[in-house]
Amino acid sequence: MRTSASRNQASIQRTPLIALAAVALAAAIGYWKFTPIERQLSAQIIQFEVTSEPDEARTPPIRESLVATVTFANGGEKAETISKARFLVSSKEDLSAPRSWSPTIQRDSMLRDLNIPPGESITHTFIIPWTGRRETLYFPDGSQIHLGFSISSITADGEPITLTKRFGYVVQKDGRIANSDHQLLVLEFPRE
Repeated sequence: MRTSASRNQASIQRTPLIALAAVALAAAIGYWKFTPIERQLSAQIIQFEVTSEPDEARTPPIRESLVATVTFANGGEKAETISKARFLVSSKEDLSAPRSWSPTIQRDSMLRDLNIPPGESITHTFIIPWTGRRETLYFPDGSQIHLGFSISSITADGEPITLTKRFGYVVQKDGRIANSDHQLLVLEFPRE
């Protein structure tokens, strides 16, 4: 009799511990399932330059390009996708509606569907060939050609979001870049 009594007593003491562990596990799973995943997506322009290379086939014998190097960073907890990233040039300071007359320039400097794993960053260089392009004739000599950058992604709710910012300008003379001014910038999506 004593043996079965002590066995019953031991099983009674284990039952509350098992119930407590089950409640704790259920709470942990609920917290993990319903806590929103932190998102921290950004793009940083780390370098901009006007490059010049000799090219004997051209008149004048030089080839210029606008070059912007951008680092995309995902500081969040899940993989993120940049649906579209563009290096923009426009005669208008307001880049919210970039000029549509030059789809060629925008296509040359576009990146699509860039997947970034959590906690990682990817660097990409955008190049716009400039010298000798017919599209550059739309920009009058001596006027500012505004430089901007635009990135698009999808929010946690499935809504598209686009950030567009201007970061400087160039001035051309006779189809070549005469001077430029810029500030490096960071575009950060709202944290969720």
